[in-house]
Amino acid sequence: MTHQIGPNPPRRSLLAAAFAACAGFLIFRRQTIAEADAPAASDGIDRSGGPLTTRMRQGTLSGLPLDSMVVLERGDEHNSEPNGTHEILSLIHEERGEKSFPWTLFASLDTNHVEGDATVLQSRLHKHGAGWSAGVHSEVYVHERAVALGANIEMSNDYSGSDGQEVIGLNIQAVAGPTPMQCGIQIHTGQGQFETDIKLAGKGGTGVDMPGTFGIGLNARANSIRVDEGTCVELDGVGMIKVRYKAGKIEFLNGERCFGHLDVNGADHPL
Repeated sequence: MTHQIGPNPPRRSLLAAAFAACAGFLIFRRQTIAEADAPAASDGIDRSGGPLTTRMRQGTLSGLPLDSMVVLERGDEHNSEPNGTHEILSLIHEERGEKSFPWTLFASLDTNHVEGDATVLQSRLHKHGAGWSAGVHSEVYVHERAVALGANIEMSNDYSGSDGQEVIGLNIQAVAGPTPMQCGIQIHTGQGQFETDIKLAGKGGTGVDMPGTFGIGLNARANSIRVDEGTCVELDGVGMIKVRYKAGKIEFLNGERCFGHLDVNGADHPL
């Protein structure tokens, strides 16, 4: 079977069609590039800088065996900028509205693991020099009334099983090293001061518990120890032998029975 071939189209028509197609493509490509380079006016975001990839490195450093989806690494040696800071990631957030919930950084973890360790935020500091260092640092500048917190911990527990638990709001553990560290918690006066350094405003079985072994359990140094009238100081491990001040008398109790007292308004005399 043979096919009938029609007359060839004029060469001039083919060239014109090709030029028209090329011109249309170039115009479309130029518009596409211009739209990609220009910042989007509708969302109010100014875009600049190079493309962000899932792994970026500046300088040389010993990497950690991480399987992070995004890794930003930086290894520098700065010696001539005493007042400079050198960040890997900066988040700058300003909220000017009065009814808002501004969360500059949000991290959430939902885990069902049984073996291993889970942390929502992991901080690790290796201190090799004498400079001031902190694993986590918080600065709060208060300019208005109501609540301001350097760090806030909110706990919740709905476990109803019979197995033991250790649910702790703040855990500080000395884990390694032959040299003892100086303080687990320190609160000191700088340019400002606190009216109360530690305040326990909750309810529970025990306000402060010291099950550890110490040479001195509580060293008040030159500071007084105060309790309200009628409050006992217990002298045994079960709360039976007690001393209290009540109604002008210092009482000695065995359980609820007072077996001796001193009249604080009486004459001075040897005991």
